[in-house]
Amino acid sequence: MTSVLVQALELIAGFEAEKTPSAVGLSLRNALQPFGARGFYAGSFPRSQTLPTGRMVEAGRRYAQFSPPGWLDAYARQGLDRGNPVIFAPARRHSAFRWSAPGFPDLENWRGLDLARELGFADGLAVPCHEPGGRVGVVSMAFERFDLAPREIRAITLAALMAHDRMAALAGPLTVPPKLTRRERDCLCFVADGLSDAEIADRLGISQATAHAHVENAKRKLGARTRAQAVARLCCNMLL
Repeated sequence: MTSVLVQALELIAGFEAEKTPSAVGLSLRNALQPFGARGFYAGSFPRSQTLPTGRMVEAGRRYAQFSPPGWLDAYARQGLDRGNPVIFAPARRHSAFRWSAPGFPDLENWRGLDLARELGFADGLAVPCHEPGGRVGVVSMAFERFDLAPREIRAITLAALMAHDRMAALAGPLTVPPKLTRRERDCLCFVADGLSDAEIADRLGISQATAHAHVENAKRKLGARTRAQAVARLCCNMLL
């Protein structure tokens, strides 16, 4: 069976040849079209510009946006840019989430989902992509159908994280990639396949505590807040 990491790398094949954030975003959007993806947005905001109510002011960097016909006009006409939970929710969440995900009060009554369905989109997927320095980022994708298997969602999430890191790097000064030990890199590869610390330890013949320490050290060096983001950041650094 193809690993999640391999599937994600297939989705972002050719990123290293792109020279602009928008081109990277378009490459990922095109790769996701067989899954039903059409709309695409990627950007980031300074955390300091997140208001106490949770709404982000319209400031920050837009890396890429490809909207379906009629979306932008209706979006502005209905005032959906004021308090869009898909954009500001990543400030409070680490994991990818569907636009229609149950249990998220800020999404339950969001009119943007009704608009998306009027335009022929079944649902969307948002991936929080936090950047070094406290910036809040997101990759949000609209799907005309949403029949993704859990493994596909994991691969798309990982690809989105890698794409976002690449877009952020192209949009600003490039930094020297952090140096990871061989063990730290090995552990992150196993993390990409969904292995726990105990399973990683068994594969490498080390203790569970040591495996956990390698992963945490890799996260710290990469400036990542989650394990998935650490994997994405490592892969992105390999492409720079």
